[in-house]
Amino acid sequence: MTNEIREINTEMIVSEIQEYLDKGVPYIDAILEYAQRNEIEVEVIGEIVRNSPILKSKVYEEAEVLNLVEREARLPV
Repeated sequence: MTNEIREINTEMIVSEIQEYLDKGVPYIDAILEYAQRNEIEVEVIGEIVRNSPILKSKVYEEAEVLNLVEREARLPV
């Protein structure tokens, strides 16, 4: 599993996921679609998401909107 993580570049994943996002696909669905198309286990993608602050924050924000996780208190910006 760790060999697969090393071979996968986070920037590559983000750019390919961005293609799905441009079509209106939500982050979580885009990540799962990417994993399926590239025959990567979801656990491996999960590890990449956990190690990428950008992906992690985007997925968490989407999960908050979908009420999948508790909302975090944020200062108004």
